[in-house]
Amino acid sequence: MKIIHCADAHIDSRMESKLDKAKASIRRDEILDTFCRIGDYAEKQDARAVIIAGDLFDTKSARIGAQNRVLDSIKNHPDIIFYYLKGNHDEAEYFEKDTPDNLVIFYKDGITKYTLKTPSGKNVAITGIVPGADGFGRAYSELSLEYDDINIVVMHGEAGEYGGKNKAESIDLSKLKDRNIDYLALGHYHSFTRDDLDGRGQYCYPGCPEGRGFDEPGECGIVELDINEETSHIDINFVPFAKRTVFIEDVDISECMTTPEIDKLIEDTVRDYAITEDDILRIVLTGETDVDIEKDIEHIRRKFADSFFYFELKDKSRTAIDYDEFLHEASLKGELVRLLKEEDLSEDERGAIVRCAILALKGEEIVL
Repeated sequence: MKIIHCADAHIDSRMESKLDKAKASIRRDEILDTFCRIGDYAEKQDARAVIIAGDLFDTKSARIGAQNRVLDSIKNHPDIIFYYLKGNHDEAEYFEKDTPDNLVIFYKDGITKYTLKTPSGKNVAITGIVPGADGFGRAYSELSLEYDDINIVVMHGEAGEYGGKNKAESIDLSKLKDRNIDYLALGHYHSFTRDDLDGRGQYCYPGCPEGRGFDEPGECGIVELDINEETSHIDINFVPFAKRTVFIEDVDISECMTTPEIDKLIEDTVRDYAITEDDILRIVLTGETDVDIEKDIEHIRRKFADSFFYFELKDKSRTAIDYDEFLHEASLKGELVRLLKEEDLSEDERGAIVRCAILALKGEEIVL
């Protein structure tokens, strides 16, 4: 039996912190499209169920059109059961008044269990746990799972050995050990993460299906569970699913002296990581550069701006100053370095001042 586990789609995020309105609108639709494709993928894989472990929507005021498309994608796959456990962003009562037969919503505080039968007649128990006033405290004491069942538990929150920082979303993994859990299907953390829960079970965050910003870089997707009915073993397979990938790549420009040399390093990075025009890219310039480097940041931004869906450049390189070299130089540069050496400044501040001074002496534009 196969089951799909997804979480944190955050449908109808505004997406306007970095993108203009046109591109933000495109990304909102793409995030919605990606979720709707999950049902299609589940059908192709002959999956029995899709588990949505919270934060399906990003806001309590999601567009009616987005709600209708999600509902339609569920209705279009009547042979697949969608188990939807609400997350901390799912504030509205979506679909509770118009619930399709194949949509199961865990919305009551506490523990709710549903059972699927494998072809051989074995039980696959899918148990959703929704936090109450005491967080998951009640669940830790009342959770009871049959030893002979294949037990999948669904929760949304920040997992740790002793819980997370936010009590309402804190999951204490130590209190879920030795409870006959085979697979703990989690949501809330936006990167794929899996590990052993105890000697029997594992826990897993699938991450978000689509990266929305630079806090969600790398491959994004869903998890496919392949359950062996005879042994009860669950194979966990991460499936990349995003339309676009978010990349954050460091480029060390320590050996560069010109803007074209920096351009070449960025081009090499794009090629090496197979970054395409459909992707979202942040380049971070690093390293220690010579004070005489010719570095036109605005040129670099313009050069690559139209090569990707979104491009961002951060300059975190530092200007290296050899004080011994300039200490006795009879020049304005030497005098400036001598003065700065006596000031209570960080190396980054000294380097920036020297670089600005050199650009000014050369008559070049200073871009901070």
